[in-house]
Amino acid sequence: MNRWVGILLSVVLCFVSAGCAGDRASLENLLASNQSKLIHMSLGMTKSEVIALMGTATAKTNDGVVNNPWTAESFTDKGGAQYEVLFYVTRKNPPFTPIRKSLTTPIVLKDGKVIGWGDDALQRAIADRATQ
Repeated sequence: MNRWVGILLSVVLCFVSAGCAGDRASLENLLASNQSKLIHMSLGMTKSEVIALMGTATAKTNDGVVNNPWTAESFTDKGGAQYEVLFYVTRKNPPFTPIRKSLTTPIVLKDGKVIGWGDDALQRAIADRATQ
């Protein structure tokens, strides 16, 4: 009887730690978390407020660790405004395919404040940079 209790306890601990659940499960949890937190995003939030809202959890995949945000980029427009774009993974990657920007939701900050999120917001920021 003690042997079965030990086996059952090992299986439960393995799934709780996500080690046996597989790498995909922890990435899926990160995606779901990012998607659910985006509805709480507001224009004018600071970068530190965005980081606090979205969190800094990571997920393990076959290709390595997925950070949160996944990546970031910055640029300055001709008028001197500083843009920063934080990319959060929000869509599942197809099997045997690495994560790419098309699977992310960008959050666009201008001079340290959120001015929008999503692909349209990023395209507007890029267009603004070109016309400034």
